[in-house]
Amino acid sequence: MASLSFGSTTFDAGLVIFDKDGTLIHFEPIWQSIYLAAVHAVAEQVENPVLVAAELHASLGYDPLHSRFSTHGPFATAANSIVGTIVATVLYHHAQPPLSWDAATALAAHTFLAAMDAPLDPALLTAPTDLPALFDSLAAAGVGVAVITSDERAQTLFTLDVLGVGERVGLVIASDDAYPKKPAPEAIWAACAHFGVGVERAVMVGDSLTDMGMGRAAGVGLCVGVLTGPASREDLETQADVVVESIEAIRLPIHNS
Repeated sequence: MASLSFGSTTFDAGLVIFDKDGTLIHFEPIWQSIYLAAVHAVAEQVENPVLVAAELHASLGYDPLHSRFSTHGPFATAANSIVGTIVATVLYHHAQPPLSWDAATALAAHTFLAAMDAPLDPALLTAPTDLPALFDSLAAAGVGVAVITSDERAQTLFTLDVLGVGERVGLVIASDDAYPKKPAPEAIWAACAHFGVGVERAVMVGDSLTDMGMGRAAGVGLCVGVLTGPASREDLETQADVVVESIEAIRLPIHNS
């Protein structure tokens, strides 16, 4: 068992579970670019692009005036399949000329979701700390490392490889794997079972209330919020046991026993 420090809080951990976007990488640089490209791809296919873009922003939780995603919005927290349904609903209600539901879902898939699935620019995938060093220190202390994300598996594995930790993560559970979506707890329970670690010895580290809610529902021993995503400290403090600036606050093990 390893005593780790998360800011001023110490915890005897057997497993640390990380969210991906907003946790292992800074949220805004990558998702601002992807989101705005996706909205543009939709808007240029309709006759009323200004209205449709505005409805997409409102429905997905994006403030174009301040270039900021909502902590509680679906774009920041939901799987792409759910986001696609929201985009299709906006098109069904607001696109001109009017679209049938089948046409709206097809257009959402061919525009917004296609832009979301476009190859990522590795230059935008920036980590808050030296991830290989952090994960190596956890492994040396006998602490398992898992990633549970609302992103798809292919994008997730690509990101982890770019960050240099693809071989250092013991388990990846993505949105297209066979588990209920966050904040359902089943993915955490599966991770604990995979590593043979009791859930009370697991730590959930994430940037959203959805991450914290998943940790709470699963019964992890510690929920750690980070400020490298859209959520504010005040929001995260409502559900997290501790809030730190970033995963850089996870220090090397103090001792092993």
